[in-house]
Amino acid sequence: MSTLYLSMKYPLDNDKVGVVKGDQALARRCYESSLKIKHKTSNASHNTPSQHAARDGGVNVIDTADLDPREEFQDRRVSLIEELEQVQIGEESHQTTNLGTALQPAAKVRILKILKDN
Repeated sequence: MSTLYLSMKYPLDNDKVGVVKGDQALARRCYESSLKIKHKTSNASHNTPSQHAARDGGVNVIDTADLDPREEFQDRRVSLIEELEQVQIGEESHQTTNLGTALQPAAKVRILKILKDN
């Protein structure tokens, strides 16, 4: 994904690569329009949306409280399913990773071997 070129590449079923490209001029206009959004006033409920647009120069007035993306996910934070154990996978002391403590001993040995070999 390139934000500089507004493009994104993705694999296709036929082993080729698809590309989605954006329009820089359109993206700039969208950004500039987002800067023009105004807050609702207390008397805004008496006017229709078309009156808002006419009064505000064609810019829709929206409530900024509805724009907070964090509000939807406040109660869905990531939490651990099980306890983790830190294990060293390299020769240096800082080369570590975490494995679940509920792993079977044989699986833990296999995973550690793969990690250390690679």
